Amino acid sequence: MMKRIVASVRALPLALMLVAAPVGAQVQQSSVVDDLLKRAQDAYNDLNFGRADTLANQVLANSGRISAAQRTRAMVIVAAAAYPDDPPAQRRSVALAMLRSLVRMNLDVEVPTEFRWAGLDSLVEEAKRTSFGIAVTADSLQTLVGPQGAGRFAVRSNRSGRYALRISQGSATVAVDTATVGVTGELRFNGMQNEKPVFTTGDYQVTITGIDASGRDTVSVTRSMRVEAPALEFLTAQTKLDSTKLLPVRSPKFGAKAIFPAIIVGGGAFALASVLRGEGKIATDVPGDSKGIAVGGAIAVSTILAGFVDRGRPLPANVAANKAYGEAFNKTIADTQAENRRRIVEHRTTVRIEQEIR
Repeated sequence: MMKRIVASVRALPLALMLVAAPVGAQVQQSSVVDDLLKRAQDAYNDLNFGRADTLANQVLANSGRISAAQRTRAMVIVAAAAYPDDPPAQRRSVALAMLRSLVRMNLDVEVPTEFRWAGLDSLVEEAKRTSFGIAVTADSLQTLVGPQGAGRFAVRSNRSGRYALRISQGSATVAVDTATVGVTGELRFNGMQNEKPVFTTGDYQVTITGIDASGRDTVSVTRSMRVEAPALEFLTAQTKLDSTKLLPVRSPKFGAKAIFPAIIVGGGAFALASVLRGEGKIATDVPGDSKGIAVGGAIAVSTILAGFVDRGRPLPANVAANKAYGEAFNKTIADTQAENRRRIVEHRTTVRIEQEIR
């Protein structure tokens, strides 16, 4: 046991190094890129435009992940180095092509003060005027509540276009939307569809595409989106009342139990008809009633029939109890439906949108 503990302790530094390695690599990568950008700017300040161009293009050719801000600065340096305030060093077509690419990515791009001069400013305006670019804005944190909850992206372009939104997770498309032709548009995505959550908790990619109204140019920007969407769980309602819990509303039928009393009553009637006599001379001169057997039989049969026809007597207390049970059952169904509806209406999808355009 002690050997296992010692081995685990010895392995801990290695495990921490493996976990920290990706983070360390990203920090180191960013540091290298920032160093290249600083050296490129220093070369530009020293009027070494060729060196500035080379270093900035190294950033753009970097196979690692660079931020949108780093990419934008590198592109600005390339354009500024290709169009300095020195006519012999100017390469106008190179600078204009880079600025057009930059405008396509970021319509609102502004050249930092340290690179600006009148000629480059006019070239930036020409790039914005002659290329199709879009600007996308969205609140970084959006909360989508219930079936009506919707997230929004605002799109603006330098000339009329059509716009499309696609939200995906891996190869699966989760949500889409389009906006009509214009220089501005709003793209929306719902948190629920058919009262069911559209998203599950996880990371998504947002791609917004602008298509020039002439159909000759297309621009796409991509952003990351983190979604927190709890699963929507419903209560299960009873669909059928449990009849075994209902009480009888009448007492049991007399039925076959009437046979024995019928025999007693019918026999008694026959016996009385045979035994009873009048008083005095009639008691000895008149014989017993010969109809006694018929009367007794009729009484017995009538008693038996009455027993089988009997529906039992009403039991008001049981009727009231059954009514209360039914009302409670219906209330349970209504309460369950109301709770499920509340869960739908109050379901929350929280969206965090990365602000950097890729």
